[in-house]
Amino acid sequence: MNIINNTLYDKDLILRYNKYYLIDFLKKNFLIIAAITLALSIYMFAINNWINGLILLGILLGYFILTVVIQKLTTMRALKRSPIVSNPVVQKYVFTNEYISIFRTKETRLQYEEIVRIQRYKEFYIINDINRKTHIVDLNKFENRQDISLLELFLENKLGKRFK
Repeated sequence: MNIINNTLYDKDLILRYNKYYLIDFLKKNFLIIAAITLALSIYMFAINNWINGLILLGILLGYFILTVVIQKLTTMRALKRSPIVSNPVVQKYVFTNEYISIFRTKETRLQYEEIVRIQRYKEFYIINDINRKTHIVDLNKFENRQDISLLELFLENKLGKRFK
């Protein structure tokens, strides 16, 4: 197998990744807090304690707004500091049977055993390795669109539960 992807690291990719990160954070963290807060608010309304119920809902809304604002500010700060905004870089990923070859200025080989997890999102794969590096592979940049389904089958077999 020799599946090639040329991902352009630029401002657009940073924005799309941060949008994914915000949605993922809200799914994993905010939903739990929201469910507990809503249950407590319903209880407060049931015992006719309207003020405390509304305060809890207000705190929940404030938490949501604060989370979104902090993520937007973090994204803006990342865009200001990132050198790839003014100088976009193409990173080439070559998926083989034994490893993933990553080319930027030099070749790096990422063995499948070194991969902690690969998450599939609508627009990209997010690869996390044992060195805590995150690699973003743009699904729109594969040379052949049919390679995506072939690669997914391979990754499911090779990585098992580490591929989501």
